[in-house]
Amino acid sequence: MRILLDEDQLQAGVEKLAADIDRFYGSKRPLTVIAVMTGSIVLFADLIRRLSMPQRVGVIQASSYRGGTESGKLAINSDMLIDVKDRNVLLVDDIFDTGHTLDRLTHTVKELGAEST
Repeated sequence: MRILLDEDQLQAGVEKLAADIDRFYGSKRPLTVIAVMTGSIVLFADLIRRLSMPQRVGVIQASSYRGGTESGKLAINSDMLIDVKDRNVLLVDDIFDTGHTLDRLTHTVKELGAEST
């Protein structure tokens, strides 16, 4: 197995991402952070511990792989999603390949009344 990023590089990346999010949202403005289940959970946990603003956290399920390596039809399950109406929402996902999942999730969250995504 080839290591692309060692642990120190990965943690430095999470620190930078958290600092960028803090700068964008500010430390006093509440943020609703949503993990895309299940792959993003470790990144999500590392990230939210480093954010300085008040947070609400939640999860949403999205999957298009179903046991294979080729992307299929996207299925979204928002049953566990907390209320996002009039909230600033940050979606955290683990894989960005085509962008279709985040595009659909962004539309879903906006349809549920999010102020921003």
